[in-house]
Amino acid sequence: MKGTLFNILLFATLTWLVSCSTNKNPVDALGSSNSPKALKDSILQMEDSIARIDPSKITPAAYNLNQIELINRLEAYFKHFPKDPYTADCLFKLHMIYSGLNAHRKSVAYGDTLLRIFPNYANRILLLESMASAYDMFITPRDTASVRKYYLQLLNDEKYPSAKKRDIKERLKFLNLSWMDFANRKQAR
Repeated sequence: MKGTLFNILLFATLTWLVSCSTNKNPVDALGSSNSPKALKDSILQMEDSIARIDPSKITPAAYNLNQIELINRLEAYFKHFPKDPYTADCLFKLHMIYSGLNAHRKSVAYGDTLLRIFPNYANRILLLESMASAYDMFITPRDTASVRKYYLQLLNDEKYPSAKKRDIKERLKFLNLSWMDFANRKQAR
């Protein structure tokens, strides 16, 4: 009986969240004004709330609901203020959250959007590394063309450390191997 009640509550909460995110004006659905500051404040508030969660006192489902709410707020900011500099951070956070949720296709979609709209993003190197790793290790079937694309962008970056460039060049030589086979090959040497 407890499990059934929990599932009903979870379904009701998810339904409410989806209805908010499909509202014509997601910012209004969040109870905020249409200003960038108000929505940014609501994002920061949700991030603080998630950071204060004690994992021992909350179910994974409840934690995921908080993540979904943060995703909704980040997406709302992006949709309403696509050229605002803070949008770049929202896209990066969406990329990282979806990666953490093992939703790698959504993660790389947000990463690609970020690189397209904000090609000089401050955390560009970290994003490129994340994108290359996602395509190399997590997305199946492996997309070696995308792996190569992101690794080459890192190689072309003047600020990227030369030791890491050597590692990338080595990886590109053996791109036909899966990430795990490549790691095992390096260990065997």
